[in-house]
Amino acid sequence: MKIDQEMLENLGAKSVWDETGESVEMASLWEEQPTVLVFVRHFG
Repeated sequence: MKIDQEMLENLGAKSVWDETGESVEMASLWEEQPTVLVFVRHFG
């Protein structure tokens, strides 16, 4: 899947919880270094 700049900006603006439970913008996860994002779908 190819990701363009607009999609990356939209994704980066979304909020997620970090390892401490704090809400952070996704873009903060890749500000300082390359990042691999893995999405796990929960069934049930």
